[in-house]
Amino acid sequence: MSIRDRLIGWSVPLAVCLAFGLPVTEALADPAPEGAALFKNHCAACHDNGGSSRAPARAVLASHAPNDIFDTLTQGSMKPMAAGLSEAERDAIVLYLTGKPPTHMSSANADPDAAARCKTSRAPVASPAGWNGWSPGLDNGRFQTDGRLTAAGVPRLKVKWAFAFTGGIGSQPTVVGGRVYLGTAAGRVYALDARTGCVHWRAETKGVRAAVSIGPLAGPSGGSGPLAAFVADRTGTVHALDAASGRELWSTKVETHAFATITGSPVLYHGRLYVPLSSSEEISTYVKGYQCCTFRGSVVALDASNGKLLWRTFIIDQEAKPYRTASDGRQMLGPAGAAIWSAPTVDAKRALLYVGTGDSYTDVPNKGTDAVFALDLVTGAVRWSRQITADDNYLVGCGQLGQSPICPQKVGPDHDFGSSPILRDLPGGRSVLLAGQKSGEVTAFDPDHDGAILWRVKPGFGGPLGGIEWGMAADKDRLFLPVADLFTPPGQDKPGMYAADIATGRLLWSVPVPPANCAIAPKGSMIDICTSGLSAAATAIPGLVIEGSMDGILRAYDAKDGRIVWSSDVGQASFSPINAAAPVKGDTMNGAGATVAGGTLFQISGYKASNVKATNLLLAFTVDGK
Repeated sequence: MSIRDRLIGWSVPLAVCLAFGLPVTEALADPAPEGAALFKNHCAACHDNGGSSRAPARAVLASHAPNDIFDTLTQGSMKPMAAGLSEAERDAIVLYLTGKPPTHMSSANADPDAAARCKTSRAPVASPAGWNGWSPGLDNGRFQTDGRLTAAGVPRLKVKWAFAFTGGIGSQPTVVGGRVYLGTAAGRVYALDARTGCVHWRAETKGVRAAVSIGPLAGPSGGSGPLAAFVADRTGTVHALDAASGRELWSTKVETHAFATITGSPVLYHGRLYVPLSSSEEISTYVKGYQCCTFRGSVVALDASNGKLLWRTFIIDQEAKPYRTASDGRQMLGPAGAAIWSAPTVDAKRALLYVGTGDSYTDVPNKGTDAVFALDLVTGAVRWSRQITADDNYLVGCGQLGQSPICPQKVGPDHDFGSSPILRDLPGGRSVLLAGQKSGEVTAFDPDHDGAILWRVKPGFGGPLGGIEWGMAADKDRLFLPVADLFTPPGQDKPGMYAADIATGRLLWSVPVPPANCAIAPKGSMIDICTSGLSAAATAIPGLVIEGSMDGILRAYDAKDGRIVWSSDVGQASFSPINAAAPVKGDTMNGAGATVAGGTLFQISGYKASNVKATNLLLAFTVDGK
């Protein structure tokens, strides 16, 4: 996926600087001579060359929390750019940029979450109701039907409790058995009480942005085991944690590529854990001497009882090979790309697993990128695939003046499938698979006829940060499409919420978002853009669709006509987290959508890539705050 995904999924402090190299726009004090030298050695060449318009200048980096910078260098998506730096050297860079050193857990004076510990704690139980992983159903429709939160109750929603966390971004909350499971980019995984927000346990892993999946520690052959929390981190490792205590039960490194990461939520079904693999190799244009490109998106299936690899399917079926020599003498490799950014979709009836893929990194033709694949649930064999955008060859910074010698010779539009496909039944026993793309278009596939295209509709203009970003939602009849449309030609952007008929693709209604109040709104993206676009995943309940905007406004739309029935200006409100001494201001919403379970709406506020100064909160809304 594009820089959008790197930006949207990561906190973007110094790591972005190391990758993109921006010019230093302000003279800052130098509190750490060693850090200044390291900064110069690792960043100056790119800084002096003007860098990318999408990354923050050094003055902006200075506004980040020290630990955000350290975490991104250590376990974030830009980790390859900081390879070889010791912890002390990273500390020095942090001190140089912010004037403060990071606080490491081993040296912290007090546990920041100690005051929020639960007084009592019962063992969690599995329950059919809730919101487990990316969607409450395996079809990834993001449609909650438990009936505890109704359309009539939504206009009375108020915040009942708030929880603060660090890292710049959080995973979408998972709610099972009265507990809320939350992963953070700082590497902490929490089990919170759904009623009060108190902390049952906290585990330390690496950065997490994929929603946690909950289920028994049992394999494909059945059996029983303790309830586990399955967590995928940004280093390409999957962990099984005891859902009662947070103790690690097993961990498996599923991908060793230097740029590999996991952004899509793992999906548990019949003892198999299906894990999608993505990467940040798209930013390798800013890595000095890097031989591009070799990453291939894949899906792995693990035995949920022990983490053993059952199968792996690469989306591009051939390994990268030399295909041309760059102008600076570097040997170029390909094909590469087809990262899988979203949670797979399970089709139990047909025994298939569906995934959407990202763009190509090279000029070598392939059929795996910007496509939808159907894989056999048991073996991983490809049953069918449909490529929608061919030759979408994209690396960050390409197509610009002074671009890297390793850029593709033909640069594509960057039209990944970044959201999970949605499976829906139609009258007469038929089904439809719906996939939204950053082109602003939705394609409907026939799963009974090898993915034959049934219809297509294009409500958005699309682009690298445009179109349909992180997720659509669907009730039984309507498909809800949030459109971001950032970085589009002037006057051609179409940000807003749209609804389409699932059977025909006919647009039923559209509601454009009002322009953001740029004097007060959280600023979107890394170049201080102010936008009101809809990039986060949508969430539906009977009668309504819920969506948070990049300028910090959470809205509920009537499913029939798009009328806005409730809104909350999260970005301009202050909240009192149960684990913080002072109020914390809300912020932008992006990536993870709302989670609805047990009569409560859970929403993440704060997304570093949309607002580099963002603070992070998990907000729990209930009717009348009760």
